Amino acid sequence: MTDRPGRGRKRKVSDADAKSMVKHALRGKPATEITRDYLTRKKRRVHVQTVRNILQEKGLVNLKIQTIDSLSEANKVKRLVYAERMIDYKWANVVFTDEKTFVLSFTPHRAWVRPGMRKTREVPRWPKKLHVWGGIGHYAKTQLYFFTENLKSPLYQQILRSRLKESRITYAPDCPPSLRKKWLFLQDNSRIHTTDSALDLVQELVPQRLVEHPSQSPDLNAIEDVWSYLTRQLENARITTIDGLKFRLRKEWKELPWTEIRKSVASMGARLRECIKLQGARTQY
Repeated sequence: MTDRPGRGRKRKVSDADAKSMVKHALRGKPATEITRDYLTRKKRRVHVQTVRNILQEKGLVNLKIQTIDSLSEANKVKRLVYAERMIDYKWANVVFTDEKTFVLSFTPHRAWVRPGMRKTREVPRWPKKLHVWGGIGHYAKTQLYFFTENLKSPLYQQILRSRLKESRITYAPDCPPSLRKKWLFLQDNSRIHTTDSALDLVQELVPQRLVEHPSQSPDLNAIEDVWSYLTRQLENARITTIDGLKFRLRKEWKELPWTEIRKSVASMGARLRECIKLQGARTQY
């Protein structure tokens, strides 16, 4: 037996109103404000959760706003010049490197309880952190390096000496023999990476193979996508110790699909084109 037309609960919000809600949400209005605006315009109440459901049905997700350092006009000019010069660069030959901090803070946020019996949990004011250095490229990746202290130039040089050894590089099965030992090295332009002693060491370990990179430009470094991938892989992992976090990161890094890495590296052209379009401003990456 089929339902006759018109049966079922009638929708409070029309398609046109839903479209308007999406438009306002994308302009930065929260669901609570969209709900109030709807009441003012339509003289009808709609629950805020209904608005949230509509936005989700339309493909929106509610994410925490990410804060990033503002770019000076001088830095924008440098980024623009860099993007225009490097737009046709052979990025498949580059190993992109950087550091990432993972915070050990797994604790359940919700629990089923009887009314009036809310559970509590203690959390450390300063959760334990694990800093990780790594490098990825279309044809090669380094081993990870873990550390818990603040990164300073002597430690960074220790990392490079340890991880830029040829024995610590993993090559993809289809890596051309001509690229082995001849890949190019990219690091960001932080002060720790660009001390005289650090740059001298880079020239010793990978002579004439350093690729320049503008300041304040994580969006122009393909490894950032890989860090995000690893973060997603760890989201639901019940990791409670630093050693457990190291173990899981090594496992995920070892199993990291070359397709995932190559997707990030292949995006470099699009990143630079967007940077040019935005006249050096920060891109969506």
